[in-house]
Amino acid sequence: MKGIAMQKIKFGVNSLLAVVMLLTVGMVNVGDCGELPEITLEPFPILSWIPPELTAEGLGLYKDAGFNILYIYPEEDVYRKMKKNWDGKWMVFKEWNEKGYDYKTLCDFHADDPQRIGFMLGDEPTVAEIDEYVEQYDYLRSRHPDDICLVNMFPSYASETRLGSTFRQYVETYFAKLRPRYSSLDHYPCYWHDYDSPSFYHDLEISREVSSRYNCKQFGFVQVYSSRKDRDVSSSDLAWQINTFLAYNCKGLWYFYFRNPVPGINDLVGRDSMKRLKQDECIDFRKGRRTAKRQGIYRFGRGVLDADDQKSDLFDDVSQINKEASVWGETLIGLKCLKIRHFRGFDDGYAPVGTAEFARLDWDGAVEQYVEDIKAAEEYLSMGYILSYFEDGQKRPYLMIVNKRHGEWMRREDGTLATVVSFTKDVKNVFSVSNVTGKEERGALDKANSFEVELSGGGAVLLRLEVE
Repeated sequence: MKGIAMQKIKFGVNSLLAVVMLLTVGMVNVGDCGELPEITLEPFPILSWIPPELTAEGLGLYKDAGFNILYIYPEEDVYRKMKKNWDGKWMVFKEWNEKGYDYKTLCDFHADDPQRIGFMLGDEPTVAEIDEYVEQYDYLRSRHPDDICLVNMFPSYASETRLGSTFRQYVETYFAKLRPRYSSLDHYPCYWHDYDSPSFYHDLEISREVSSRYNCKQFGFVQVYSSRKDRDVSSSDLAWQINTFLAYNCKGLWYFYFRNPVPGINDLVGRDSMKRLKQDECIDFRKGRRTAKRQGIYRFGRGVLDADDQKSDLFDDVSQINKEASVWGETLIGLKCLKIRHFRGFDDGYAPVGTAEFARLDWDGAVEQYVEDIKAAEEYLSMGYILSYFEDGQKRPYLMIVNKRHGEWMRREDGTLATVVSFTKDVKNVFSVSNVTGKEERGALDKANSFEVELSGGGAVLLRLEVE
């Protein structure tokens, strides 16, 4: 019981269980005590790797772009700067520090602040390194059971040698050992030459399926940056990523990154660890590459801010789509994702790796639930669609349909497709949830029980159905 009076108890998320867990500190290992209390971050959480400068201007830009969670080092002067200019939620962070912060340093840092929501502990552990976080999770949750702990996973394009297992085994190990309430996976899909990662949907499906079994909510990890491999994302790339994350049951967004790494990392570590060489390029001295510039130069294009800490040309797009995601997030946070289907695009030979293809009527008589077909009016422009099935607490069905048309330099408006959704006869009414107001608008079904909608590049529609 020692020290309990000093602990913060946040009521509102399964508070009774939280109190019981807190009172048993020292007697029960959280990792062995069965079900953990569910945690839901509200409003729809949006944060970024490399947070803003803790000034009125920096945090003002962060807020204007639609971000509502940031993280800081456990230092008093840093905390004071944040509180002077930020009234939103925050987390304690220990990566990229040179002062030896460990998880115990983070644990009680301003734990009485009701806006503190948890701990950001690490990035991309291997299978062997996941074990190092088990003690950290148990210790932190035993003292602050209503705070989240966050460790970001590798994508599958890290080799099995690097991971220490197959990708599925890696994900299964992560969830089984850590039992997180929020998880994330940083698979950046947009490559140069208008090419997308072939395993993007594969990773999302495995993460969706396993996280659902563990009653864990996911962050979608949004690529904004570019490098020698990864392209400068367009507004259609951005919309496609975010709406895909929502369709795959993500309950929050995490950007890489808000600030360009040159000023961002230098500010975090308190010294010039990264040097700008020319426009949006830098060399990482932390990896011993000071004398090997030919190998050590990386091109980091714009984030939400550029290398001068000013708004990049993506800032307004990020701000707009974050508003849309936040509005839909109010509905999606309470929905359960049941399954996901992919429609092939024009001349696509196969469905994407790791996906379930839409069961068309002419395939051995198979009929898809609620939907007979989705097609673009100009089929030759189609890059396919994602169809995601949800239900609410009353078992009412929802559908999210994502236009997968996006690409290098393609604006959202340039990727617009007039889309016809044909429903089965048991669908009697269709209501579209606005991503501006959050209100439902009744859709007009024609005599063929079809609904027409224009979807911008990477855009989506969220529908609630009334069925027999």
